[in-house]
Amino acid sequence: MDIALTDSADLKRVRALNALCVLDTPQEERFDRLTRLASSVLGMPIALVSLVDTQRQWFKSRIGLDATETPRSISFCTHAVAQREMLVVEDALRDARFAANPLVTGAPDIRFYAGQPVFSHDGEAVGTLCVIDSAPRSFGEAARQILRDFAALVEDELNKGALVAARVRAEQALHALNEDLEHRIEERTRSLSETNETLKREIRQRLAVEETLRANEERIRTFIDSSFSAFVGTDADGMVVEWNPSAERTFGWSREQALGQELASLIIPDAYREAHRAGMRRFVRHGVGNVINTRLEMPACTRDHGDITVEMTINAFKSGGELFFGAFLHDVSERIRAKLALQQKQQLLDTVLETLDVGVVACSADGELTLFNRAAREFHGLPPQALPSGDWAAHYSLFSGDGAHPMEEHEVPLMRALHGEAIKDSAMVIAPKGRNRRYILASGRRMTGPNGEALGAVVAMKDITELNESQRRLRVNEQRLRAITENLPALIGQVDKAGNFTYLNTLALRFYGREKNQLIGQPVRQAYSAPEFERVEQFMKLALQGKRVTFEDELMVEGRSSHYHASYIPDIDASGAVNGFFAMAFDITARKRSEIRQRDSEERLRTVTDNLPALISYLDTDLRYCFANAMYKQWYGVDPAAMVGKSISDVFPAHFCGQREQQLRRCLEGHTVQIELEVEHSGDTRILQSVYIPHMRDGVVLGAYLLSTDVTAARRHEANLKTLAHTDTLTGLPNRRSYEAELEAALGRSVRNRSGMALMFLDIDRFKQVNDTLGHAGGDEVLREFARRLLRTVRKTDTVSRLAGDEFTIILEGVRSPEECARIGAKIVEAMGPLFSVGEMARQVSTSIGIAWTNSAQLDARALSTRADAALYQAKAAGRNQFCVGAGQ
Repeated sequence: MDIALTDSADLKRVRALNALCVLDTPQEERFDRLTRLASSVLGMPIALVSLVDTQRQWFKSRIGLDATETPRSISFCTHAVAQREMLVVEDALRDARFAANPLVTGAPDIRFYAGQPVFSHDGEAVGTLCVIDSAPRSFGEAARQILRDFAALVEDELNKGALVAARVRAEQALHALNEDLEHRIEERTRSLSETNETLKREIRQRLAVEETLRANEERIRTFIDSSFSAFVGTDADGMVVEWNPSAERTFGWSREQALGQELASLIIPDAYREAHRAGMRRFVRHGVGNVINTRLEMPACTRDHGDITVEMTINAFKSGGELFFGAFLHDVSERIRAKLALQQKQQLLDTVLETLDVGVVACSADGELTLFNRAAREFHGLPPQALPSGDWAAHYSLFSGDGAHPMEEHEVPLMRALHGEAIKDSAMVIAPKGRNRRYILASGRRMTGPNGEALGAVVAMKDITELNESQRRLRVNEQRLRAITENLPALIGQVDKAGNFTYLNTLALRFYGREKNQLIGQPVRQAYSAPEFERVEQFMKLALQGKRVTFEDELMVEGRSSHYHASYIPDIDASGAVNGFFAMAFDITARKRSEIRQRDSEERLRTVTDNLPALISYLDTDLRYCFANAMYKQWYGVDPAAMVGKSISDVFPAHFCGQREQQLRRCLEGHTVQIELEVEHSGDTRILQSVYIPHMRDGVVLGAYLLSTDVTAARRHEANLKTLAHTDTLTGLPNRRSYEAELEAALGRSVRNRSGMALMFLDIDRFKQVNDTLGHAGGDEVLREFARRLLRTVRKTDTVSRLAGDEFTIILEGVRSPEECARIGAKIVEAMGPLFSVGEMARQVSTSIGIAWTNSAQLDARALSTRADAALYQAKAAGRNQFCVGAGQ
């Protein structure tokens, strides 16, 4: 549906559009940049710069739409152009003007439209900047202002060519008229003797020229005043002689306030004023300037002291023999802020991906790897590489979940996701040669665009190697716990929430006088007579309600009278649900019958705990020791007998008590607490893993059981394994794995600090002959001495690594030039000059060095290594015992 426009008004508007000379021209980045920003900032899939011609609307720039033009008769933008203000259609199907429009009922299925008209420099609405969505949506004032701002930028770009051309034509016309006027004046002077009529004719001609000049000046004034960019003119002293309305809007100073003022004091920030004035003086004296006829961005300030960034083009010209400067300025602060926001979002995403311990790998729709974050690189020990998808499994050492069978192409999780399968916790193994295998759970899916087009696939890989190991250790701990419970002088059992036995130790089975298969899985009530179970049941109910209970009772079991002390400890999971309870009962029949047998029992308990490789103690609610085993003497040098009756702060210093007291307070609130801390005694450091178990009776906490085991050896073993994985065992230098990680880090620091760096590749000349003549033991000694001399020669901040055999590398950071690299290379060659002592022999050893220096952020680790390797080859080809520097920007 077209909209009514008068023929004369539309003809004038189309003539203004054609005068801009942009119809049917190729796409330009300066417009595409604005549509991309509008689409991204406003969250719209489609953004267009639409120019409304006689019979069509043509798209100078388009994002999210393949068509280059549509008939004007169905164009939304025609309505916006006709009303000369923003048109917003929040739901086209509910708008009578557009409900039957083919662009609504068919592709691209427009439901939402917002278009802001853009105007030519003479005020004609020639098109719009519009955003489109296939779903209805609201469009608030903030979004409308953003669209107006982006449309103003589009408007500036549309009119830029016409304004510049008009200014040039006006300047040329002025120049031509001045030359013509001077020529005529000369002719008039020579013809003073002619008749008065000729004189009058010359006067009339001069008046006509002056009238034309005034008309041209008025035309130029119109162009300048209607410009959407600020135009500022100054004389040679920097005083403002021209200040258009856009300059008033941009900087806040009216024309009357600005004229005659120094430009530097009006819009140039304090820090840049002297440089600005010096640049103007230099151009006035020498006619040379760095910014003349150059488009650049610079900081500026407004009347209210606001800081903005402007895009400026400045020209110098003479008029009447005097020098003037003219500059078009446009406020690009919002554009820069939008660009910075996008960069910050991308940096945030990159940082998050690099920080995650989950490996993330992505590929494009055609199977090219596009993302390989830090965790993924660590899994594989390899960077991403342009490989056919059929080679992924072999190159990256991918195996099935059992770790025995190499994956086929169709089994690789990323390929499965690319083919549309939703992957959830798919088990796989990564087992590169020379590296520990990793057990992985992979999850991923295919990525599609807003129109359903395939974009590729992404897979997240979670390393469960440590989880598997933890589960293995858990099983071991369970076995150890079972062994302890079997040896503790207590009846220990576990009951589920249905009231059935799930575990009983041997002592408990003996107590009940039944076989294991007669009790496990059976209700507790079957182990007791009805009256006896009635007494026990009340405590079971409390435990199943999540309350810890402790009680003593006497029961007749299998005709025997038994006294016992029991504790029911609720089994509460992470969500707070009670899954049953643990039961611990001590047979106190002997204590009731005989104090002697009681002492014997206590001695047995003391013997067991004193000989267990763990700290075992019991504290009351005032944190006073009631029991401590003999390991306190061995590990802390404290007599356990002297501890009884004293508080933890009486026995140990304040720094020891702080965190422990905090966790003990939690334990005395009824929580079982686990903690791992380092302790020192007599120069020895131990890592203790402790569990604090509350002692409860009738729901009241009476004290706390403390059990601490020494895990020092396990933790040190883990630390040693990590060290060995990154160290060359022969020389003690970092190995290849450590070198690759340090090279990536050094490149990152070089980019951030904007400083140069270099990479050295070093070989021992004719090292095979060293091995052949001195043997491998002698060769190893040469390698160790070679490494020691390298470390003595370079700075402590430089990283020396051994890759393999006689191959060494040095990463030099903060080097400013290839010449500085050459001085370091010469120093290393000189350091190898003295003879190497190998056993009772002396041997001359030299080295060849390849050096790659760079100060470019574009050079990655692979490119830098290739350049260093090529330089090493040149050093060898030149006769060895020397270095070669290959520098690149």
